Amino acid sequence: MGRSSALKRSAGCIFLIVSAGLAIAGPDTSEFHLPQAPSPLEGGFDLHSDEGLSNLAAAAETLVQIAEAQKRELAVRREQALAGVPLTEASLSQLRAFFRDPEDAVTRRDRRGLKEIQRLARAALETRDDQQRGRFINLIREVASAVENNQRRPVPSQIDFVEFPIKLCGHLRNPLGRGRAAATNLAVDADADADLSKVDPRPSTFWQRPKEIGDQNLYAGFGRSELPRLDDPIWAYEGPKTGFGSNPGFEVTAGGQKMKVKFGEVTSEPFTARIFHALGYHVDPTDHAEHLKIRYDRRLLREFHLRKEIKTRFTIFGVLPAYTMSLQRRFDPFDFIAWAVMKDGTRVSGRELKLRLFNKSGLRHPEDFPDNYRPEVESQIDHLVTVAANAQIEDDDVKSIGPWDFGQLGHEQLRELRGVGLLAAWLGWFDSRFENTRLKLVEAGGQKRLRHYFDDVGGGLGRGTGLFSPRGELPDEFGWTFTRVAKSASGGRGFRIVGFKPIDNTPAFSQMTIDDARWMARLIAQLREEQIVEALAASGFDSSQVKLYTEKLLSRRDRMIQDLDLSDEIALLRPNGADPALSGNRAVAKPIKESRHEARGIGVDSRRD
Repeated sequence: MGRSSALKRSAGCIFLIVSAGLAIAGPDTSEFHLPQAPSPLEGGFDLHSDEGLSNLAAAAETLVQIAEAQKRELAVRREQALAGVPLTEASLSQLRAFFRDPEDAVTRRDRRGLKEIQRLARAALETRDDQQRGRFINLIREVASAVENNQRRPVPSQIDFVEFPIKLCGHLRNPLGRGRAAATNLAVDADADADLSKVDPRPSTFWQRPKEIGDQNLYAGFGRSELPRLDDPIWAYEGPKTGFGSNPGFEVTAGGQKMKVKFGEVTSEPFTARIFHALGYHVDPTDHAEHLKIRYDRRLLREFHLRKEIKTRFTIFGVLPAYTMSLQRRFDPFDFIAWAVMKDGTRVSGRELKLRLFNKSGLRHPEDFPDNYRPEVESQIDHLVTVAANAQIEDDDVKSIGPWDFGQLGHEQLRELRGVGLLAAWLGWFDSRFENTRLKLVEAGGQKRLRHYFDDVGGGLGRGTGLFSPRGELPDEFGWTFTRVAKSASGGRGFRIVGFKPIDNTPAFSQMTIDDARWMARLIAQLREEQIVEALAASGFDSSQVKLYTEKLLSRRDRMIQDLDLSDEIALLRPNGADPALSGNRAVAKPIKESRHEARGIGVDSRRD
């Protein structure tokens, strides 16, 4: 076994040992049998003893040192590759080899996780406070689980036809609001004589009670006072999107800032992220960019297809290959170029640029072939202007470790995650898969803190159900209601969520009780109509869409309050029902594109109670 393979296997062992062997609120831990592993990881770690914590810290330190050496070796190999063939001239296979980590490599997220496990183990050793030590141990387990999730695939690599009907039936269910037991992290004893729907969860890394929800500026969003001017600078291409993901994108830089660009969910994610943040959850600031200016670089076109492939192989009886399904579409980069600005000031459409730029523009992917470019045309291009995009300016003080799961480590018992089931249904956010979450390390004031982020909250505000996948950003198919009164198991008043289901089984949503739902409904109800309008306008919706979405969101809100029996406590914003002019499935107003500043002025006060 080579050193890289041994390192990867060793790192995998440490994460499995830690995640299997620690006590935390949630399911009982089971015995974990460690496969043969190289020193110093033979055996397990008793993290409830000083010796076990010391051994864990030492093992993590050893792995970090080896991983750093591997990182340096990989950097040297990449420099040597660039010396031979520049990226602008490399073949597609060479580009993939350059940007993707080897299969047996410990990634930078893994290294970050190992360092954090080492730090937490040492912190646990230094404290004599049992409660504080328990907190450090729980965080170690969260980090270990997140790094282990880095190795998970978004879909199974293989499915047998015998299994397919069972998996399909499971996919079609994905229930919400079936919980009976109270959340385990409430700030009072569950047996206390109190209305548990009014009780916050204890402080956690997932959620913190926001200050004055109704006073927040949701046009700028995320605690900011103004929107970033994304369309002002000419950004420089930095590198491709290389992870899993269905939407194309890349990274750019300007003025010392780095930004992720994604061509997908360009309006729904900026809006949903604003709502999640306003209600106390951790998200990356996400904005709508009507256009972005990017300095021309051949690499942008050539590296447009470097996302990891998502494929599932179907077999018969687990042996005979039957069919391989690719779940990723390969996009044409020119579909995302609105126009190119030439150095003489003239503009050329993306389609026209494609015809001019290549010797053979009719090839299926003419950008793949370095010798197909016409340098004399390239020299005339100043910058490209993209179509509308989803933009996230990166924060150097926030670093990702790996995904977290709604059903791991007792997460399904947490009130703040159960309550997200109601928030997701209200917004139509259906994509609650584990790969859309991240455990991140946040550095502020010289201190490091772990935070659980909702990393991708796009895909809402559309059709909330579908055989295989719902669809977001469909205002006409976004329902006017999503709840219904239902009789509870005890014969009392209950509720049901209708017209919505997540695309993946989400245990925290399934375990949501009516108390969890009422807790979240009270948070949602603090949002003012003006804030919803401002968040929609800032997210790139035109005036007609802002008006229709506002009416539907308020209609869904009011019906939710009534069905959860909260009408005596919370005032309805549309006591006489939705705007009659918009009560059908489609908006009667002809969509008119307006600036986001103008869209903010849509009549938000005319019907307020």
